[in-house]
Amino acid sequence: MATLNNLPVSFRAGHSDETLRRVALLEDSPEEAQALKELLGANGVEVRHQTRAETFLNMLRRDSFDVLILDWNLPDATGYEVLRKVRDDLGLSIPVLMLTARSGEFEIVQALSGGASDYVIKPWRPFELLARLKVLMRGPVSAQRAPYQEVIEGWCFDAAQRQVSHGEVAIRLAGKEFEVARLLFRHLGRSVSREHITQTVWGGDAPSRTVDTHVSRVRVRLGLTAANGFQLQSIYGFGYRLDRVAPGAP
Repeated sequence: MATLNNLPVSFRAGHSDETLRRVALLEDSPEEAQALKELLGANGVEVRHQTRAETFLNMLRRDSFDVLILDWNLPDATGYEVLRKVRDDLGLSIPVLMLTARSGEFEIVQALSGGASDYVIKPWRPFELLARLKVLMRGPVSAQRAPYQEVIEGWCFDAAQRQVSHGEVAIRLAGKEFEVARLLFRHLGRSVSREHITQTVWGGDAPSRTVDTHVSRVRVRLGLTAANGFQLQSIYGFGYRLDRVAPGAP
């Protein structure tokens, strides 16, 4: 089985900013899906698999992921149609990898123009696929930003300094608090499961009290209250959700 440990050092997921934890896979071939789950599972990645577009999109409405992998030929839709729903209807900016046997130039251009982050033609090669997923986790490169900086809704997350800036205010957070805050902002307006938080921030299970404490500190340190235009709420039995609200709303 190909693993990231067998890749050159530059390809290994050694920094939390580039660590892939959860993938949503839309693939109707059981053999193809199993091969992908075995490859990604061997590299510490949880794969949530669906075979139909409707159930896949419903899953995205309920849960959060680091990367989406879409096949093109599906029983109830095309991968391109799902891609457009992900971008237009759900409004998700999450990286999307099209993984398909379709090799025509038109399909490739259509997918990339429609919002796909990358396009891989089957049969895929394990090391290449892992490397491409690693690149997607890095996000867009900008010469205007220092390494590991990310701007979300006007909030700047500086991973090197573990600092969050908004306007003239800069707040330094402890390591795990920074990771929790960034994850919540990356999924602003969507529910984030406790499982996703523990996998992404702690690399596995974490006591519920530990997660609750860190989320509470993030709320206080960043002033995520209705008075400041945000609402950070817990979802019983699931996780948390950060939303924008009208400033001062109840």
